[in-house]
Amino acid sequence: MTIWYLARAAGVVAMVMFTLSAVLGMVMPRVRSAGWRFWLQYVHRSAAVTGLVLLATHVVAVIADSYVSIGLTVLVWPFGSSYRPFAMAVGALALYSLVLASLVGAARGRLAVSEKFTKVWRKLHIAASVGWLLSIGHALLAGTDRSTPWMLGITLGCLAAVATAGAYRLNALPTRVWRTQ
Repeated sequence: MTIWYLARAAGVVAMVMFTLSAVLGMVMPRVRSAGWRFWLQYVHRSAAVTGLVLLATHVVAVIADSYVSIGLTVLVWPFGSSYRPFAMAVGALALYSLVLASLVGAARGRLAVSEKFTKVWRKLHIAASVGWLLSIGHALLAGTDRSTPWMLGITLGCLAAVATAGAYRLNALPTRVWRTQ
């Protein structure tokens, strides 16, 4: 039971950490103070790294748990899992997206001198949003606690936080003035 509890806890807290990272990533462009931006960026990255460590813990614990037969091959061929194959595929895609986003994020500082990379970075970093959304889907499809009030509350809270941050960011976008002549 200990491994099962570890897998559940690591998965839930990873989702919360990725939510915190997503929220901070969305609100940062509106922050004008250099000091606040520095600290928000620090917490944004720390939450993402913590989420990745917890995600790795979740994956290892799920594979190590003998209750369900999920093998290492689920990372390569998730539909081969005997336990909720579609949910495992959604989780594997979330994993791939979040790892891609972390690699791109880690490379940003080193490759920022390249103007071409700077332009491409934002497009690649969208993998973090895709991974976050897939992780929400995985939680709703695969989790053993997915229908309990506390898990639904956490999942809906994560969705609400990101939706609010997204609306806040979209509200900050400059409006275009269209000429009629």
